[in-house]
Amino acid sequence: MGNKKNGCRSRGYNMISKITQKERVLLLMGGSSPEREVSMDSGNECFSALKTIGYDVIKLDPGPSIINDILEINPDIVFNSLHGIWGEDGHIQSILEHLRIKYTHSGVISSAKAMNKIISKQIFMDNDIPVAKSYDLNNLNNINIDFPIIIKPINGGSSIGIQFIKSEKQLLNYVNDYKSSLNNFFAEDFIHGSDYTCGVIGRNTTEIAEIKTNNIIFDYKSKYQSNLTEHIIPANLKPNIYEKMKYYALKAHDSLNCRSVSRVDFRYSTESEDELICLEVNTQPGMTKKSLLPELASNMGIPFTELVSWIIRDASIDR
Repeated sequence: MGNKKNGCRSRGYNMISKITQKERVLLLMGGSSPEREVSMDSGNECFSALKTIGYDVIKLDPGPSIINDILEINPDIVFNSLHGIWGEDGHIQSILEHLRIKYTHSGVISSAKAMNKIISKQIFMDNDIPVAKSYDLNNLNNINIDFPIIIKPINGGSSIGIQFIKSEKQLLNYVNDYKSSLNNFFAEDFIHGSDYTCGVIGRNTTEIAEIKTNNIIFDYKSKYQSNLTEHIIPANLKPNIYEKMKYYALKAHDSLNCRSVSRVDFRYSTESEDELICLEVNTQPGMTKKSLLPELASNMGIPFTELVSWIIRDASIDR
């Protein structure tokens, strides 16, 4: 069992400080990615917190005129609550860098690397962070696959578009049905066991959450729509595995040069021998009522409003 609380308040987490001059915050939320709904929910929660803190907050659901909209609003800081493609992959970050406006979360290159699961997995392997074996769906000839496997979007989040494949026949049917879009997906070994996640806030890791769900995989429905998904904090793991997971979480965050906050997802199995793999780093963790990062922060003694306050005070350019 991991340690209950790790004294985050004494390790650099500041309380909400009084705002001497009311800064204008532009809150980006919504967008056009498949994760729009999650982004809207996250944005509304953060909007309430930012108003409570005392900022002058303006919401923006960005569209084609985003640059002109930002220039017209002329914010001091941009709080990025966008999720998925365009908001989480370096695009909006590059616009804000060009405009020299301070913004939250990770920078251009870090966001792009984390969003692309093929690139991030290679970086993890280069840094001795364990990952599952991957398969190119366009090159399956003479490949020995030990089923089941998982098919995932190369760029995407919130577990949207993932498929659980149990047999060669099912795989061939999938490849045949999605020939025109295979370049957007990849496959990897399915690790029997449970899902775990660990937050990173600044230079500190949170406790680890075990995610219990009735589904085989922790998909979009389990994350945001089901009332049956359970988060166990701290996760009931052997001490050496618990500490190893926290170590890999911070190492994965650092290997991508992430900033501010992230959430690092793992899969762990004890069926035959201990098998721990890192799935991905989320540079824009959900901030909804059901999201894991706020729950992990709360477990450390950081209320939601203080978490939002810390994130926005960490905003900068040249990230």
